[in-house]
Amino acid sequence: MKLRRILAISAILCMTLAFAANAADFPSRTIRLIVPFAAGGSTDLTSRIIAPAMSKSLKNVDIIVENRAGGGGAMAMMELVQAAPDGHVLALVSQNASIMTPILSDVGFTKVDIAPVAQVAELPTNVFVKADSEVNTVADLIRLGEKNYGKMTYSTSGTGSIHHVVAELFQHTANKKGLLTHVPYNSGTESITAVLGGHVDMAFANASYGESYVKQQGVMKMVATTAEDESMFPDVPTFRSLGYDVAISSWWGIVARAGTPPEILDMIDKAVKGAVADPEVGKAMEKLGMPPDYIGRTDFTIKYLSQYDQLGGVLAGLF
Repeated sequence: MKLRRILAISAILCMTLAFAANAADFPSRTIRLIVPFAAGGSTDLTSRIIAPAMSKSLKNVDIIVENRAGGGGAMAMMELVQAAPDGHVLALVSQNASIMTPILSDVGFTKVDIAPVAQVAELPTNVFVKADSEVNTVADLIRLGEKNYGKMTYSTSGTGSIHHVVAELFQHTANKKGLLTHVPYNSGTESITAVLGGHVDMAFANASYGESYVKQQGVMKMVATTAEDESMFPDVPTFRSLGYDVAISSWWGIVARAGTPPEILDMIDKAVKGAVADPEVGKAMEKLGMPPDYIGRTDFTIKYLSQYDQLGGVLAGLF
């Protein structure tokens, strides 16, 4: 028994020393930051703003952004979870790739394969319509929708996206399931363009995609938002203030493969925190419509796991 105990303690000490050595050597080569979208979108551009700023805290090692679009983020996430758990492969993801896709489909990974590191931004989902639309309020939306039940259309960035869930959750909480018909597109930009072109009646999308059309060009208006309060959009009512319990926002965060030593995850978290706090990074993200909203590893992990379970229950009831 004593020998077994000695061997067990020795094994633990060896693992501890190995982790410490790994952390001391990290990073030892180029870091890959995988993005589950094509180049040019807001997530891709955000990653390219953050990556060089993170490098300053990580021995100035190169952080290369790699785009892996496809499968609702599954391609990017599978590349992440198949990599060595040493922190040299990371991903900048939203709920779509890291939560919605594995819940809705058997894609070879779940929450247990992911190690959340830090949130970098968060935005509510807003309802956008053309400036000349008859829909000025949620009450208008419901009234007009009831006249031709199921004929009014809404666009999103894709089937199973967080925007799709918000739209379906709104109809569910309003006891108007099937009131609106979903028209999925490949991105938030395309879903907004569909509204402007008159192809759909409204879009459920992040503010970053449609806000400029509202504030600068005056060709669109916002009807409601999933924000917790009116501080971000003072003239736009929240769904909750209207009596609908719909307050799911989109977030973007850095994740690693599960099993990565916590010391290394903490080093990456510190690098993200420093990058997001950089005034130049903040200005660049603001310009993209993605204002920085940092949450550290402990709180982000809690948020990720709780939202994974929450959305799993919501999706089971909606789809």
